[in-house]
Amino acid sequence: MMKSFFNVNGCIGRGAYEKPEFPTAGSLVEHLDYLQIDRSLVWHVEARDLNPMRGNRRLLQEITDSGKQERLHPAFVITPACFFEEGVLDFLCRHFSSGRVRALQMAPQTSRFEIRETERVLGQLARFEPVLLWNCGEKKSELDMRDIEHLAKVFPKVSFVLTQKSWSGFSRILDLMWRCPNVYVDTSKLHMRDALGLLTENFGADRVLFGLSYKADYGAAIGALMHAGLTSDQGELIAHGNIERLLKIEPVAKNLYRTPEILKKKTLWNDFRAGKPVKKEVEVLDAHGHTPPHTRGWVMKKQNIGNSPAELKKKMDALGVNKLVLSSELALFGECVSGNREAEKIFMPHRDRFAGYFVFNPLYGEELTPAMDDFFKRGFFVGFKLLPSYWKIPSTAPSYAELFKPVWEYAHQHNLPILLHTWGKVNFLADIVKKYPNANFLLGHSGGTTGGRLEAEALALEYDNVYLEFCGSFCTPRPFETSMQIVGKERVLFGSDTSAHDQAWELARYLSLPIPDEELRPGLAANLRKIMNV
Repeated sequence: MMKSFFNVNGCIGRGAYEKPEFPTAGSLVEHLDYLQIDRSLVWHVEARDLNPMRGNRRLLQEITDSGKQERLHPAFVITPACFFEEGVLDFLCRHFSSGRVRALQMAPQTSRFEIRETERVLGQLARFEPVLLWNCGEKKSELDMRDIEHLAKVFPKVSFVLTQKSWSGFSRILDLMWRCPNVYVDTSKLHMRDALGLLTENFGADRVLFGLSYKADYGAAIGALMHAGLTSDQGELIAHGNIERLLKIEPVAKNLYRTPEILKKKTLWNDFRAGKPVKKEVEVLDAHGHTPPHTRGWVMKKQNIGNSPAELKKKMDALGVNKLVLSSELALFGECVSGNREAEKIFMPHRDRFAGYFVFNPLYGEELTPAMDDFFKRGFFVGFKLLPSYWKIPSTAPSYAELFKPVWEYAHQHNLPILLHTWGKVNFLADIVKKYPNANFLLGHSGGTTGGRLEAEALALEYDNVYLEFCGSFCTPRPFETSMQIVGKERVLFGSDTSAHDQAWELARYLSLPIPDEELRPGLAANLRKIMNV
């Protein structure tokens, strides 16, 4: 187990654009305690939303007032305007000279500037060799990566840390790290399978820093690191060693966090956080998986479908996952009939560990509909998988319900589940789920966005045949435990979206939800067993 964790993504304060997750320094420390994290960089949202000088001053004062200077390390927000505003450069240089501040944060999208425009400010601070963090997961222009490349080459002793990056555009991060040795990436949103292995193999463990994302993601990044298959030395570098080196500060001599009482009721998370699999007496069924190969932005080393049963089983064994229900990528994004057949042929010999979703793309409906009985009678397929938005069938299309009518009817007749990709609008399904009560509708990603999650909760409350499926639900800060409280623990299903997503990242996020294990266990297996023959 890692000796210490140092988060690079702390933020406190009440701002203008979202409900604060950590309004005070104390609330952030409480979150760090829950996750057993010793230290964190932290910036103040007032410095982004109102004015850097005012917010940076307030940051220092709030850290001091909290009495947690040993745990909270300030990062000053900068904008290009800092070069011109009276007294700001002197203020920045004074605090960097004192050694109290060693990191910078920028938010070009919110503060309305281009990254390249910070060059003159950095020119005044580069001699201090600061760490500069940028949340590259926010909306951005196409020139942002080029601007970072330009600045990284102009200021080789400044460390540029790209944070909050998930699968979309990850190849740009890899390209930038290849071009610039002083560019780093944090782990906060690296939910992609083998992402940490890919980074360490290509750039070394010393280019990766530990970070948290939304509060609602809880221990996802911790679990992913603990189960990444890295050496203990690599893990220690990522967990705390790299940021300590860049900030030029010493490691802690002892753990600084205070363990909260609730962790006594979370044996599953405690074990998983320590790098152990879920204990054998607790069954884990993964309701959402895919076969390789993948494209659309995914960067992975292993993409051979023929080898995937063995590779997936190895990972599942290490995590304590008993079974995975998956759908064929070929069926989803290529020729549907042969894709379903290929998945069945490759995974049927491993029926004890895998089951299949029958993909139904209406483009191939004339072939798929008469073949349903034949496919389902052999026992590998246990439900349907639909991906309407990817197939350019919007929920608002008048033909939506009609195009998938063979699925609704067959699932209703045979009491089968339907895993639906949902993102944004969900309430349009109300008439369908009402009309086909014997079919069970699994809302993939639980609606995806914040609005989608709210609609998913409302739909599940109204109809007993609607379930919230967990994977990908990290795209909203809405706490998933809130959704569970609303719909009930019996209406939630654990899913990971592997083999593209990191099963460890998603499982850690689920197990680390701040509720007792007994509230989480139904979603790990029992709920799926009630509605699916696995």
